[in-house]
Amino acid sequence: MKVMIIAPYIYDPDMPEFTGNKTGFGIMVHNIVKTVGEYEEVVLLTRAITSGGNNSEKSYKVLSHTWKQIFFNTRLNDWLRGARTFALNSRTLKDRIRCVFYELDGGYFKSLIRKEQPDIVHIHGIGTITQSYIRICEEMKIKYAVTLHGLIGLNASISASECEKQIERDFLVNAAIKNVPVSVISSGMKTRIEKYYLKSKATNINVITNGTAKSRINRMSTIYKKGHLDEQEYLEKYCTCLSVDNSYPKLEDTFNYLEYSKNNGKRILYYVGNITKNKNQIQAVEMFRNNKEFQNSILVLWGSEVDGGEVRKKIIEYKLERRIILGGFNNKMNYFWKMCDLNLFFSMNDGFGLPIIEGYMHGIPCVMFEDLDATVDLFYPEAMIKVKDRNVDAITNAVKVALNKSWNQEEIVKIGTLFSIETMAKTYIKWYENIIKQQV
Repeated sequence: MKVMIIAPYIYDPDMPEFTGNKTGFGIMVHNIVKTVGEYEEVVLLTRAITSGGNNSEKSYKVLSHTWKQIFFNTRLNDWLRGARTFALNSRTLKDRIRCVFYELDGGYFKSLIRKEQPDIVHIHGIGTITQSYIRICEEMKIKYAVTLHGLIGLNASISASECEKQIERDFLVNAAIKNVPVSVISSGMKTRIEKYYLKSKATNINVITNGTAKSRINRMSTIYKKGHLDEQEYLEKYCTCLSVDNSYPKLEDTFNYLEYSKNNGKRILYYVGNITKNKNQIQAVEMFRNNKEFQNSILVLWGSEVDGGEVRKKIIEYKLERRIILGGFNNKMNYFWKMCDLNLFFSMNDGFGLPIIEGYMHGIPCVMFEDLDATVDLFYPEAMIKVKDRNVDAITNAVKVALNKSWNQEEIVKIGTLFSIETMAKTYIKWYENIIKQQV
């Protein structure tokens, strides 16, 4: 079976053109492509400009996508569609130009379909950036499926235009009518689609939860290299970094500091994910403010800052420099889990929660809001404490309970293996096979 996987972008540290978007979506799609590619033939297409390649070390082929290829494959109909899009679109000039590009890119996509002849096209995400792929698949009578990694139309905390939200809404309604195969990454997502968009059960939607690789690094492993700062030097360096936007200590120095703190009786809490309004790290900062219960704890916020520096400013304002660490984006997290006592996840909205299962794989329990989409999939009393109310007092009490509870790490690791990336890939493959068997 040949699968063409399409996404706006991925995150792949081995290819410079795919390192700009360090998001959970980019990481997860890359993991799907890589793992499905270990079982089936996979080609990947993104909107990124790339010369592509078929590296023997990769389990999939990255299709080239260059300006020359786009230009020489654009046909008159693509230009006319682009012109109509520009003229009738009421968005900003920048957004209108972007939408025109998506239409002009359609000619090259058609040529790739004819050349690669995939058995199925798997599209990740819905919006103006992927809408033309769906239209072309239907025009060419190519079997396709769409995976949503989150819901933007139902989440007020997600920054998206009304136009993008409407596209999501219209697609899901039409997909239910036409029986277009759709997958979502949590049971809660499907429930909300049925309740708020369709007003009925969705027979075309499958739940395929995310998965993560089982780490080959155990809790006795050390980092790839050692830092050289002692505790005081590290804190001085960190305070200097705090005064400069998007500045962080070296990972190896943060590793040493956390290892030293752990060995000296500190409790280490992690909050993993880009720092945004929706990810809601600010509430964890407020929890640490003026709370003597956490005097012996260190909270590390891992992720790129996309909040305009709000969390950074609050750490300085509340004088929490010794207790809350901004760690930045960490592509070596597997080495760092061994220091963690508790994983926090207080997003306002989230399709899944990949850091939760990553923590499970290392025996780390989690505190998570009860009403998030993936809670029903991820909750096991042996591994998680749910928070019913969304206020600081509620999360404070839950974290206190979690820190005082005796957790069985081996049991948590067993739960983590239920969300292995291999299981996820095989579920996607079975889904593809069922779609291919269906009559047009």
